[in-house]
Amino acid sequence: MGELSKKEMEEILLEHEIAELEEDVERTMATLVDEPQYELPTLGFAIRGADAVRETYRRIMRRVVSRDVAAEMRVHAIAANTLIREACVSFNLADGRRVTGTYSVIMSFDAEKKKITGERMYMDTNFAAYMTEQLGDDFADVPGVTALGDVLPNIERHDAFAVAERKGKTINRPTVDV
Repeated sequence: MGELSKKEMEEILLEHEIAELEEDVERTMATLVDEPQYELPTLGFAIRGADAVRETYRRIMRRVVSRDVAAEMRVHAIAANTLIREACVSFNLADGRRVTGTYSVIMSFDAEKKKITGERMYMDTNFAAYMTEQLGDDFADVPGVTALGDVLPNIERHDAFAVAERKGKTINRPTVDV
C-alpha cells in the first residue's frame, strides 16, 4: 500500500470540509471508506461503521450554518497516511453568544481509495459542550456507538519500558506502599 502526500491528504480533507460546511451528509460520507471508525475521546464515544458515522454527521451538521461555525487551523502535521489538524473553532451558542474553543483531530486515510478511514477528535470544554448538545442525549443509543473504554485495549505495561530496553536503559520504578 502506498503513502499519500500531505498535499493529497489536504485535498481529500478540503472536499470533506466543503461537504460538512454545506451540511451535505451524503457528500461527506462519499469522502470516507465504506466502514469508517471514529472516536470522540473527550466525550467517551467510539463510532463504528457507516450508519453510525452518518448519524453522527446528521446530528452535528444540522446547525452548522445557523451556529456560524468557523475554524482556523493552527497546526497541520503528518505521519504515514495520517493528518493531524489542530484548530480554533468559534460558534454561536443557543443563547446567541459567540465563543471559541479548540479541537485536535487525527485523520487516517486509505492511500489506494484516497478516502478518510477514520477520525479521532479531542476537544476543549467549550467545543465539547457544543458537540454534546449537537449529538443529543440519546447519542449513546445509536447503533454502532459504544463507550470508548469498551473498544480500547487494556495496557499492562507502559511502552517506555520497551523503548528504554532497546536503548540499553532501565526505568527504576519506586516501590509502592499499600
